[in-house]
Amino acid sequence: MRKLFSLLLFALIFIISAAFAAFNMTDVTVNYYFGELTMPLAALLVIAMVLGVGLGMIMLVLSTLKLRYENRRLQHKLSVSEQEINSLRILPIKDQH
Repeated sequence: MRKLFSLLLFALIFIISAAFAAFNMTDVTVNYYFGELTMPLAALLVIAMVLGVGLGMIMLVLSTLKLRYENRRLQHKLSVSEQEINSLRILPIKDQH
């Protein structure tokens, strides 16, 4: 059921995207620092979306790596603390009186 829903959702998005691209084939001029580029509006939007998704994925991967590093560091700190507690537990208690 979930695969069917995913397939239908993908097909719907594809059809809407194809219709959008078909209706927006007018050329658009993009001026940037080094020059200008003329391309269809639909292609420009696809390029912008792909760049946005790519940058988002890079940021997600970097934050995930940061969290994994922090988790590994804290696990090591916990292990050292547990070893210290265990070594303190086996020491005999000396009475000062």
